[in-house]
Amino acid sequence: MRVDQSADAMTDPELRELCNRFFDALERRDIAAVEAIYAPDFSFWINLAGAESSREQNLKTLREGYALLRRRSYDDRTIDTFGTGFLARYSVNVVQHDGRRASFPACIVAQCKAGRITRIEEYMDSSRFRRPRPEAQ
Repeated sequence: MRVDQSADAMTDPELRELCNRFFDALERRDIAAVEAIYAPDFSFWINLAGAESSREQNLKTLREGYALLRRRSYDDRTIDTFGTGFLARYSVNVVQHDGRRASFPACIVAQCKAGRITRIEEYMDSSRFRRPRPEAQ
């Protein structure tokens, strides 16, 4: 694998620190910190929607999502780095306002440059979001 030797390239420790800082900001609901982590041309894609969103759209989605949940954490993080970014596997654990809890595995592939995330592709198991089928009568 060729490693990017440009001035914007990041080292393994820098990528790991950026990844943890990103997830920690999400858990704290610190939109300003997330915004600072995203590059100006940041883009986000998620397999559940099959659609891409801009930096502004993603920040708006995060703000709206915080209103829906009492707490969200990103646990059991496993981070692997590569020349231009990182792969993070984790468990998303949520607590709704009524106390109901849910947990599901997910992962992101993040492209990074000069200390910021330029693109995230998020993959979640969509079967966790389907409603159970009614029992056959």
